[in-house]
Amino acid sequence: MYTRQIPAVLLLVLSQAPIVFSSSWDCQVLPSEQRVEVDSQSGAKIIFVTTAPSSDTNFYFHNRSFLWDNRLMLFLSDRFGRTEVMGYLVDTGELLRLNQADAPAAEAVAVSCKGDRLFVSKEHAICKWQLDIAAKPQIAARVTETKLTEIPPEMQDRSFLVENSDGSLLAFRYRIADAYFIGFCDVATGRLLPPAKLDFKPDHLQFHWTRPDLLAFCCVYDSDVAPRDPNVPRHARFWFMNVNTRVPLPAFYQVPGEIVTHECWWVHDQMTFVGGHHHEGNREEGNVKVFDLKTAEIRIIGAGAWMEDATAYQLSQVNWWHASGSPDGKWVAADNWHGIIALFNAKTTEKKILTSGHRTYGGGQHLHVGWDLTGERVEFTSNKLGNPDVCIAVLPEN
Repeated sequence: MYTRQIPAVLLLVLSQAPIVFSSSWDCQVLPSEQRVEVDSQSGAKIIFVTTAPSSDTNFYFHNRSFLWDNRLMLFLSDRFGRTEVMGYLVDTGELLRLNQADAPAAEAVAVSCKGDRLFVSKEHAICKWQLDIAAKPQIAARVTETKLTEIPPEMQDRSFLVENSDGSLLAFRYRIADAYFIGFCDVATGRLLPPAKLDFKPDHLQFHWTRPDLLAFCCVYDSDVAPRDPNVPRHARFWFMNVNTRVPLPAFYQVPGEIVTHECWWVHDQMTFVGGHHHEGNREEGNVKVFDLKTAEIRIIGAGAWMEDATAYQLSQVNWWHASGSPDGKWVAADNWHGIIALFNAKTTEKKILTSGHRTYGGGQHLHVGWDLTGERVEFTSNKLGNPDVCIAVLPEN
């Protein structure tokens, strides 16, 4: 599934000295626009972080959204006529426009686990953004941008950047001609390291939460459903790679007709994902499952349902689409096509509805439910107010 050959253009890049260039600017501070409600069913406090007439969305559910101390949540907004990364100050509700108005918009944002910093892709370069946020005498924020390395223009179709658990390495997907690679950047030196070449398109890159050498990613197929034709190669949705060996290994091969999608790292070498064994057109089963990397065992933590005579609309009300586990290991949150968020107890699998009504079946942004760093808040995108807004649901104490 791989080769160690490296294109000549990459050998040239790897031989170059890292580029270091810094600039700084003050961030625009916008007043709070948050709106707070209490969910009538669960009693959870629902904070609409954004309420402007724009498309504001949380990061993809397996990407880190909060700075290391949980005081700033990052999200994406098109309120300035293009998609930019913005920040939400949890204590005050104020918003930060991190990008300069007259500069190209940063892309492929990775929130660091080490200090007040982000990594972004900008103008064919990987840059570090160091944030300096002051609370007194009033909220003020400043970004210092350091260019780590240039990205050759031949590297197309690049993915989000992802940072490993000790903050030493960045990874990203890219394509050169018809070949796909996973690239690596050394944070300390800014150098691009030898890439891993794959014979399939990878996506959803995410490092293990505590092992800096272990990367997970998915293989992009035309469908998340494994083909029933015995002559078609077997499907393996998600894969692992030790960054020291660069050898991709499948987690498991799907049973013909099995759905596997939306994998996400969790605690104790586990990954959550959504899957099932029933699929007919838009009628599908979606259980929240947990894969144990140590034993290769799979269990259901959040049951969906399958009814032969149910419509796609009815099935999508009781099945799940995205799922992620809390960092304290107590809960797994899942969302579905109807804008319902459920919590599943990690020990008992008991289900509790946290909040609902945040999406209409057939329309609206997906919720992409994720977590803060404490396991006390669930972050997601809501369509409840008529346009996509970033939301936080605070778990009730009970």
